Amino acid sequence: MMTFVKASCHCGRNTFKVAFPTASLPIINDACHCTSCRHSTGQLTVIQAGFDGVPLSPETNNPASLSNLTPYKTSESATRWFCSTCSAHVLWQYTAPEVSWCISTGALEKTEGIVKLRYHIFVADTLDGGIADHLRVIDGLEIPRYIARAMKDEVVPLGWRSAEITEKKRSADEDCLSLHCHCKTIQLSITRPSAASTVPSSPYPDLLFPYISTPASKIANTEDEKWWLRPAGVDKPTKYLAGHCACTTCRLTSGFEIQSWAFVPRSNILTTSGVELDLQNERLRPSGLRQYKSSPGRNREFCGTCGATVFWWGEERPELIDVSVGLVDEKQGGVRAEGWLDWHKGRVSFEEDALSRSLVEGLAQGLQASV
Repeated sequence: MMTFVKASCHCGRNTFKVAFPTASLPIINDACHCTSCRHSTGQLTVIQAGFDGVPLSPETNNPASLSNLTPYKTSESATRWFCSTCSAHVLWQYTAPEVSWCISTGALEKTEGIVKLRYHIFVADTLDGGIADHLRVIDGLEIPRYIARAMKDEVVPLGWRSAEITEKKRSADEDCLSLHCHCKTIQLSITRPSAASTVPSSPYPDLLFPYISTPASKIANTEDEKWWLRPAGVDKPTKYLAGHCACTTCRLTSGFEIQSWAFVPRSNILTTSGVELDLQNERLRPSGLRQYKSSPGRNREFCGTCGATVFWWGEERPELIDVSVGLVDEKQGGVRAEGWLDWHKGRVSFEEDALSRSLVEGLAQGLQASV
C-alpha cells in the first residue's frame, strides 16, 4: 500500500505527488547542516524525505515533468532541482549508491503523520552548532546533534564551538561579514551599523509583534523605533536583529519549513566591488540575482544558478532588507554569526502558519530555553 502526498512550489508551476510506503510512515528523517545544503539553499538547515519511485503528475501515475525546474549539482552523485520562477528547492536526485529521489518537506501538502524529524546531521560544518542549538526537542524527545552522519559519528554537545573559530579572530572584531551562495555567483558583505543604518523606517515585523493579535496602530511603529539595530536603545549598536520564520510564503518559495532572516539596512550591504546594494536599478543589480514577486509589492531574490534564497524586501520599506542567514560564511565565527546577529528568542515569526506544529513548537521552545 502507498500513501500519496501532493507537493508544490509557491508559483504553482511545479506540482507533484510522491509515494510513501504506508507501512513505513512516518518517515524518520534528519535536518542536514552541511555546507553544501546551507549555501545552495540559503537556509540554516535542510529537511528532506526519501520517497518511492519518481515524482508523479498529480492527475496520473505518469512521471511528472521537470521542465520548470533548474538542476544544480552539488556533487557527482547529487542533483538539486529548484523552481526556475520562484526558487523553491523541491527535489533531490541521488545516483549513488543507487538512483533515488527526495522531496523537501516544506513543499509537501502535509507532514503530520508523514515525516518525523529525529536527528541533526553534519552539525560540525556549522562551526557553532547552527540552528541545532535552537531546535533541541520535538514532541518531548531530544534531537541528537551528530558531527556528520547520524548513528555513525559522535554527537556534539549543546553550546559546542569548533576550535577553528575559537582559535581565530572573533567575528565580533571584524569589520565585514561575508555572505555567498554555493556557486559563488552571489557574493556580498555586511558592514557594522552606522549613522546611515538609522535612516530606514519600517513597521514592526511579525517576529516582534504577532500580526494575528497586535493592533495595526502598534504594528505601524508610529514612533519610528529602529528595531533592527541591536542592542536596542544604545548610541552605538553593533548588531542586527535576526529570527526564524514559518510563514507559508517563505516555506513555499524556499521548500523548507524554517526560513531564517537577518534585518539589515541596504546601506550596510555591499557588493563585491564595495558598492552599496541596489535592487531597484536593473543596471546595478548584482549579476545572477533573480527576482520573484511573491505578492504585490513583495520581492524575493535568489541565485539563478544554484537557487539559494538571498533577500526579501518590500516596496514599502526598500531601505531595509531581509537577508537569508544560510549564506553566512561560517568561517568567520559560525553560521549563527552571533558576533553580528542578535537572535530573537521570544517567537518564531508567523508560527501560527506552521505546516508542522511539532517542529515549530520545538523551535520556539528551544529558543526560549537558550535565553
